[in-house]
Amino acid sequence: MKIKSIILTSIAFVSCISNVKAQLTISSGAVVNIQSGAVITVQGDVTSSADITGAGKLLLKGTLAQNVNMNGNVIPNLEIDNAANTNLTGNIKIGTEVIFTTGKILQNNFDLTINNTATITGAGATKYFVTNGTGKLIKANLGATPFVFPVGNTATSYNPTTIGNSGTADDIGVRCLTNVMNLGTTGTTITKEVADVSWDVSEALAGGSNLSLSTSWNGTDELAGFNRAKSGISYYIPTAGTTLGWDLLNSQTSAATGADPYNYTRTGISSLGIFAVGNRPVLSPLLVSPKVFLQGPYNVGAGLMTDGLRTVTVSSLGTTDATHGVIPETEPYTGLSGFTHTATGSGGGEKITPGVFGVFNVPSNDAIVDWAFVQIHDGTTGTVVGTRSALIQRDGDVVETDGISPVNMAGFPAANYYISVRHRNHLGVRTAGSSFALAKTITTPYNFTSAQTQAFPGGVANNPMATLTASTVFGMWGGDASGNRIVRFSGGGNDQNQLLNTTLGGNTSGFINGTYNRSDLNMNGRVSFSGGANDQNILLNTVLGGLTSTILTQPTF
Repeated sequence: MKIKSIILTSIAFVSCISNVKAQLTISSGAVVNIQSGAVITVQGDVTSSADITGAGKLLLKGTLAQNVNMNGNVIPNLEIDNAANTNLTGNIKIGTEVIFTTGKILQNNFDLTINNTATITGAGATKYFVTNGTGKLIKANLGATPFVFPVGNTATSYNPTTIGNSGTADDIGVRCLTNVMNLGTTGTTITKEVADVSWDVSEALAGGSNLSLSTSWNGTDELAGFNRAKSGISYYIPTAGTTLGWDLLNSQTSAATGADPYNYTRTGISSLGIFAVGNRPVLSPLLVSPKVFLQGPYNVGAGLMTDGLRTVTVSSLGTTDATHGVIPETEPYTGLSGFTHTATGSGGGEKITPGVFGVFNVPSNDAIVDWAFVQIHDGTTGTVVGTRSALIQRDGDVVETDGISPVNMAGFPAANYYISVRHRNHLGVRTAGSSFALAKTITTPYNFTSAQTQAFPGGVANNPMATLTASTVFGMWGGDASGNRIVRFSGGGNDQNQLLNTTLGGNTSGFINGTYNRSDLNMNGRVSFSGGANDQNILLNTVLGGLTSTILTQPTF
């Protein structure tokens, strides 16, 4: 006899029903008790308007996808043995145990709550809760004992998280999300330097939680540039409608544990919401906007720097590069003598953001001149704590790799700092006077070009900057072809020798076209010792004022 459905409208006692091929429907007011050791096996859908009681088990063992709508009611023990998976179409509570034998539970927009003493067994990389909608896996009254939330954001991506709560016990919910968004749950998708997954963690009663959170991801989740040796768990902070951004600090990053899957753990979590794993894109922002001029390419008549590196004919191509001339797409300072990205920061290996080439090709005040090297210093000791390779525009604005945004010294807390800007063939400058505050959401500007007193003198005999225009415009001293932070025409380590002998092989009439080279002192993409717009003239006459004995040194900072 085929059983098409079971409809319980009054008190009923069920000890064991097996091989039920159709639907199980429990009406409101029904009492269903499954005794210990008994099993109801269902091959169709389950709909219930009442709790199932007892210590027995409901077994879902269909051959097609099964739908379960408990309308928020309880199943004491639930076993999933269906390779076609189970879909929640209503909220559900589990009294004692969820058992995964085969298949997954797709939660859609519905919550599955595990009783505070209930367990989940058998879950793993092929058997877990898929949080493919707004529904969460909730552990009731979670306390200090860590609980594994076996969740994934799709039927092929398993990213469990383990949570313990040493604060006030609470109902803790988790859903796993596809991708990491720059605004937590909205905005644009982050496409590099993160694991391509995020976790939404919630509590029933706000406040009082103190969580330990361990996240898990696979090697295949890691996007380009992800640094498994120096990442961490970041929390996205939204407060009173104001975007405060991600909170991860460089001091909280470390090497991941595990071996595919990999893990990070973060403790002391009292604010809940969106969490992600990565480095720079999910580091706490710290914004600054320096303005500097480089003496070598500065054009007095225009009051701007020239952008010859952007427009020069590239020798290897024989034509002008349609994107950025000879300016490299990846920052030049990693591995360049005299420059070291700090281990405590996230600088190094910066690349021009895709789509920025339009900025390079606009002959305006914002056209890109070259890469700069930005440092932040501890506001008390002056020690360099973080570095960032950035871009410099014709009007002197130092900007992010997108060509327009303020420089983000990500991963450092809001505090007082000094700022310095350096360049591969110019003497660097540092902010003068007292250190000043940098913040997460407020861009701090600093204009070096307006006065000599804007730059730290550092105990050197020369001025910290060159006078570019009648004592009203100032810029970084040029001519440092050797990169030793000293500009000189003669004597040991002089820049004339670097230009003539090292770069041009001693040939005074020699030249190199379409090049990106430290000896290109006027930064026009050509190195030459004689003839029009030659670099010797920049060194001797523009920088050193025609005096072969003059020596310029960079202030110590």
